[in-house]
Amino acid sequence: MLKNCLPLMIGLAVVAPLSAGEAEKFFSERARDFGTVPFGPAQVHHFKITNTSNQVARIASARVSCGCTTATIPVNTLKPGESTFLTASMDTKRFIGQKEVIIYVTFSNPAEEVTLSVKANRNDSFSKSAEVVSMGQARKGGEAVGSVQVTMRNDPNFTITGATTNTDYVTVAPKELKRDRFEVVYELTATMKPGLDVGVWTTDMVFTTTSPSLSTVRIPVMVEIVAPITATPAQVQFPAVKVGDSKELIVVVKGDKPFKIVEVQGGDGLIKAVADGNQSKQAHVVRLVFQPSAAGETLKNIVVVTDNGTEGKVTIPVRTTAKMD
Repeated sequence: MLKNCLPLMIGLAVVAPLSAGEAEKFFSERARDFGTVPFGPAQVHHFKITNTSNQVARIASARVSCGCTTATIPVNTLKPGESTFLTASMDTKRFIGQKEVIIYVTFSNPAEEVTLSVKANRNDSFSKSAEVVSMGQARKGGEAVGSVQVTMRNDPNFTITGATTNTDYVTVAPKELKRDRFEVVYELTATMKPGLDVGVWTTDMVFTTTSPSLSTVRIPVMVEIVAPITATPAQVQFPAVKVGDSKELIVVVKGDKPFKIVEVQGGDGLIKAVADGNQSKQAHVVRLVFQPSAAGETLKNIVVVTDNGTEGKVTIPVRTTAKMD
C-alpha cells in the first residue's frame, strides 16, 4: 500500500512527501457499475479510503464531472491506519440512458488526484421490485430463498435468456409471470445451498436478455448465515483465583428454536460445567465453576451438545489462572 520515507538531514527529522501515484493505493476499488436502473431511486455506493502509511493523509476536495452525482467525504484527515468512505450518489432523475460520472478526489498529502468512476444505464421501460434480493437470515447448514420481479414495458418480445451468479452456492431460476403487448414480467428466484459459514454473504445475480438496451442486468443478493446455537460470552476468561478458592461464571446458550442440552463435555475436577436442567427452551444457563488445586494457567474447551441437529453444539474456550496466597 502506501510507502513512506523519513530521511535525516543535519540532525533534524524531515518528513518527505509521499511519492506520486501512492494515493491510488488508498482505494480498495475505483469503479462501480450500477447496471440498468429505473427512473427515480438514487444509486448509492461507498468507496473505502484507508491510509496505510505512517504519515497523515489529507483530502482537499472531491468534485464530480456531472451534477447528477454527489460525492461526500465525512473527514478530510486520516491518521495512519484510519479509514473513511467517499459516498457517491447518482440521481437517476437527472439523466437517461448510459451515464458515466468521474469523481476527482484531490489530496494535499500526497499532492495528487485520484479518479473514481460510477456508471448506470437508466431505462424507463425497465423496473425491479427491489434493488437487492434479500434472503434474510438462514440457519447454518440450511437453505435460503429470495426473489425479485423485473418488468419490461413496451417490448412484447422481451425475454430473459439466462441467469446465474458468481458462486456455486447460489443458483437463479427465472419464471415468466406475465406477457402482453404492454409489459412482460419475470420473477427471478435465488436459492442458496448449504455450506456457507456464519456471517453476511453477498453475490450478484446476473441475467441476460434480448433487449439491446439492457443485454445484461446485475442485482445484488444478500444473506446472513446464523449459527443454530450460540454462547454468550463466546469465550470465558476467569479472573485469577487463589488455590483452594472457587469462582463461578455463567454462560447463556441460545438457539434459533427451543432445544434441550443433551450433554456438557470438557468439564473436570478443575472446571465443572453444569447445565440448568433438561427442559426444551430457547435459552439455557450453563454454570462454570473454577476451583484450582495448584497454581498455573489452563485453556480448556467446554462443548455444549444439544438435540438441535448436526450443527446443534457450541464450543466455549475457557481460560483460567490460579495463584498461590
